[in-house]
Amino acid sequence: MSDSVKANLLHFVESFSYYLIDEARKELGKNVEDIQIQDIEYHKEAGRYGEVYVIDVFYSSTFGSHKTKLAIKFMEDVNDILTEIKNSALLEKNFVSRSIVRVPRYIYVNLQTPSFIAYEGMEGVSYEDATQISDKSFWAGYVLSIIHGRETRKVISYIYEEMFRRLVLAIFGGQDSEQEIMEKSKILIQMMNESSGGCNSFGDFHQSNLLVRGTQKGDLLSIALIDPTFWMEGSFDRFEDIGTFFGRQAIVEFRDTHDFEAVAEDIKAFLKGYDVHLKEVNAPLLAEIYPKGYPLDLFLAIWAMMDVLDKTNTLKIPENHQDVITLKGMAHYCLTIHPMISKINTTK
Repeated sequence: MSDSVKANLLHFVESFSYYLIDEARKELGKNVEDIQIQDIEYHKEAGRYGEVYVIDVFYSSTFGSHKTKLAIKFMEDVNDILTEIKNSALLEKNFVSRSIVRVPRYIYVNLQTPSFIAYEGMEGVSYEDATQISDKSFWAGYVLSIIHGRETRKVISYIYEEMFRRLVLAIFGGQDSEQEIMEKSKILIQMMNESSGGCNSFGDFHQSNLLVRGTQKGDLLSIALIDPTFWMEGSFDRFEDIGTFFGRQAIVEFRDTHDFEAVAEDIKAFLKGYDVHLKEVNAPLLAEIYPKGYPLDLFLAIWAMMDVLDKTNTLKIPENHQDVITLKGMAHYCLTIHPMISKINTTK
């Protein structure tokens, strides 16, 4: 543990001691007026735009010892901080009446250098590590449905079509499979074009951004949604976020089995949870929103192709690396075989 990092974090934590006092008051039901910070323990997590320090704060008052968890997210661009604050407030409003879902409240914002947001800490483990919680996929779908909302509208599909065309050209251009991919993927584009699946997007709805807690019996107790950096208003396809959420899980299974049997079962539970919320708010269900079927194969393929470009262009991983070959194979499989049509779809 670096002494300089720890000293800086202690300094920052002292800036919002009022929050620690409030937490102690809520814990004890007593009028705590002053505290002394004794120590902190922390670990660092890498974010797409900055670093996040998850901190356990140990402190004392006249009533005894206390412990509170915090998260400090450092971001270089102040505009990104302001955007995230806005997004956090909007998402918190969406979930205010659902006690099982939590959105961390920001408790302190520093717009000077170093700029950061301090959040209340969330207990739990990431969705992907919560192997003992049997209903986590259902609740993940329920959460995303609330984010997307009940309103339906046409998808701004030309954005996806152009992105898709460029991805295929960049990864499969000039290969024998290029024409086959473009021809066989038309049905997936049609599913999107003939839907009313347009919605606001979380933008980075992946499994590490859900923290879950379970009971001893393996049922979900609570679920926390973190990192709203990329939430956007618009008319994005609902299955873009779903493809992002299951992309990494799908590639792990495809690498081992060249199929998606296990992940398809999780996706079916996820879509069931998604529909439960739509039913609660008297909105059209997914099968009505997507009368031609679900274009999940398209968005799993887009996720895989974008990961190929990230690995080869940004990380400089050779194209003949096995991870890159596997990602290309998954994209080709989704775009030509359409495995999710038979596994989870509701084509008409």
